Amino acid sequence: MKNLFFLFILFPSLLVAQTDTTLSENGDITSINEGEIDALVRKYKTILKNTGGVEGWRIQVTFKAKREDILPLQIEFSKLYPEIPAQIIFDSPYYKLTVGNFRTRNEAIKIKHQINKVFPGAHPVPIIIDPNLLKD
Repeated sequence: MKNLFFLFILFPSLLVAQTDTTLSENGDITSINEGEIDALVRKYKTILKNTGGVEGWRIQVTFKAKREDILPLQIEFSKLYPEIPAQIIFDSPYYKLTVGNFRTRNEAIKIKHQINKVFPGAHPVPIIIDPNLLKD
C-alpha cells in the first residue's frame, strides 16, 4: 500500500518540482540554466560563422551561359520589383539570377507567385544567406 501511495502521489509531485526556472517575489521569471543556454547560443553563432550564414531560400528567375545575357534581365527585374533584391550568382558554367532573401520556403513561394506572371520559370532554391540580409 505504501508503494502505491508513493508511486501515485509523491512521485508525480517530485517530477513537477524539478523545473529550471523560478519565480521571484516581484514576478520576474529567472532561469537557472542560463549558462547552458548561453553556451548553446555561442555554439550556434560559431556554426553560422563556419558556414558563412544561415540556411535560407531565394528565387531563381533564370540562368544563362554569359553574364552579358543575364544583366538586362536583372535590370528589368529591378525596375519591376524594386523592393526585392536581385543578385547574379556564378555557379559554373552558368550565371544565375536569384532574387530575395527568405528564411523559409513558404516566404519564397509567396513572392514566386507574384513574379511568376512576368518570369514564368522562377522557382525557389535553397542557399546559404548572410544573416544581415534577412528581414526581421
